[in-house]
Amino acid sequence: MALGLAITCTTALAQGTGPQGDPIQQRDQDRLQTCSPELDQTRQRDQTRLRLQDCLSEDAKRAIQEMKQARERYQAQLQEKKKELTACTEQERAQIREQLRETVKEQLRDREQLRERLQQLRECVPTHEQIMEQARERARERDGSR
Repeated sequence: MALGLAITCTTALAQGTGPQGDPIQQRDQDRLQTCSPELDQTRQRDQTRLRLQDCLSEDAKRAIQEMKQARERYQAQLQEKKKELTACTEQERAQIREQLRETVKEQLRDREQLRERLQQLRECVPTHEQIMEQARERARERDGSR
């Protein structure tokens, strides 16, 4: 029986005291499981920031508060502008589409005018064969007049 009691006590000590375990050891295990270096650094920065804010004068604290409010107003304005941009985008797209349509129509008119002008030039300007025939006739006339 003494041997059984010794084994039970040894097992209980290895697992912690009693069914609850050591509260300090449990707390340390919980911290190890939930802590990360980033979290610790963030906590340290927050604590440092709080200590520094306690040292500031009332004027400095007010100025900081005003800057925070100004930043929040600026962020709100940015959000409004983003909303306006998304709302205006469809209108702008429609305007651009209309401008593109007009530009394409103008280009088509210009091309048609160029085609007409080219046709007129073709009719007015003699062809290579016509020029060569005229040159031959002049050459014959000169040769015949000699």
